[in-house]
Amino acid sequence: MARVELLDPEKAEGRVKEVFERVETYYHMVPGLQKALGHLPETTNALWDLSLATAREGSVRRELKRVFFAVTAHEVECEYCVAAHMIALFGKQWSQEECVDVLLGNPSPRLSDKENAAVDFARVVARGPAGVTDEQTDALRAIGWTDSEIVEIVAAVALMRYTTTVASALDVPLEKVMEGIGINCGVPLDQQNG
Repeated sequence: MARVELLDPEKAEGRVKEVFERVETYYHMVPGLQKALGHLPETTNALWDLSLATAREGSVRRELKRVFFAVTAHEVECEYCVAAHMIALFGKQWSQEECVDVLLGNPSPRLSDKENAAVDFARVVARGPAGVTDEQTDALRAIGWTDSEIVEIVAAVALMRYTTTVASALDVPLEKVMEGIGINCGVPLDQQNG
């Protein structure tokens, strides 16, 4: 159960209703994350704008950004966000096994070596942004990532760290569609450590 009231889109008024309508036109629903954050409609709206811009802007393909989102959510242990982005990858024909493999740090055969290196870098950024080194960004440049693309990777991780903080701290419950995935932070329960 969420730690704050999840606002009901049917009862929303004013600016909250406007923001919820924007979100609903994209998802055909208002997800729990936005219902929780809706107590701050301008923040919710700004996050929505940032989410769309982060997904669309730049040259890194959207599917790879989804992988960054899922990996980041897994690294910071946000079950809600892992499930949301696994579902998005399922829509790109990824299997649960393929998703779990990449979450566990295995290179994906769906991605090029260059893209797998970017996923590994995203994982480092997700674990601790201050731990990123010059050698890591130099290594990305050496295999063809531009400075603009490195910024895209970092921006995708930063966005997900924000949303995972909101979802986890407020204990936003899984959506019905997320409940059947059978995961705990993206990893089947029989593969969890400890």
